Amino acid sequence: MSEDPDGLRKIGMGIEKMLRDLGMPEMFEVATLVEDWPAIAGEPFASMSTPAAFGDGVLTLVAADGVAASLLKYRIGDLIGRLGERFGEGVVTSVRIRVGGVKKRF
Repeated sequence: MSEDPDGLRKIGMGIEKMLRDLGMPEMFEVATLVEDWPAIAGEPFASMSTPAAFGDGVLTLVAADGVAASLLKYRIGDLIGRLGERFGEGVVTSVRIRVGGVKKRF
């Protein structure tokens, strides 16, 4: 942990340690998820959706249209598996898909 010359620790590091000590998973890297979405999610998720929100283990995606949303719902298990490999098992426990203004990338 990083300390300043007065022996004080950065508060964010202390909070993260406290949460880990309480058994909480490490902080989810939302910025990485958004930036690397195509590589992390793979197809068909990368071309048909974008991450919109994350909280309490639930990742919300925005799909381009109803057809894309329906297709993606059948593959949610695959996506949760990929996310578990990248960020740790149990960090993302479920995925919600809503239809919104996302352009298809294919």
